[in-house]
Amino acid sequence: MQNYPTNEQLAEMGRILTQARIENWFENTFGSWRWWVLVVLLIFPWFIWAKIVDKKKLHELALFGLLIMVSSITLDEVGFVLSLWNYPINVIPIFPRLTSADYTAIPIIYMLIYQYFAIWKSFLWALIVISVFFSFVIEPSIMKLGFYVLINWSFLYSFILYLVVGLSARWLTKLLVNTTHKYNTE
Repeated sequence: MQNYPTNEQLAEMGRILTQARIENWFENTFGSWRWWVLVVLLIFPWFIWAKIVDKKKLHELALFGLLIMVSSITLDEVGFVLSLWNYPINVIPIFPRLTSADYTAIPIIYMLIYQYFAIWKSFLWALIVISVFFSFVIEPSIMKLGFYVLINWSFLYSFILYLVVGLSARWLTKLLVNTTHKYNTE
């Protein structure tokens, strides 16, 4: 019979891993050029988005963006925990994911696609283009720059996830918005 770690032992292993991650972050990441790039990418795009967002559709765009953000964070966490990929450089050491992408870049780009491509067909084509760009240009580039390490993952899987997340979020957003309009006009 195999002995599995107790909950207390698992908690201690988690504490040790977190402490090691924090120490490594202070030693190798904090203040580096890569860290500054991630900090700028985490904050600056929101200022641009605030200038160009369609304020008339702010609630709808925010809902869509939050769905994208939650999906991105969740999938990133699952991929990290399952050792499908890793991020050697983090903005904050206790978040083992690429926060600049999950909280800023991906939601903002998806919201802009949602805003400018209102018809399903044009949205789908824009989503395909951005999914190809994210999967086969951005991801390999950030790997070469040391921000991202693939362990047991393929760019093709990323492409599929970018599409599924975008389509699902748009479908759910439209469903909720249409339902709200239906009950507000009755």
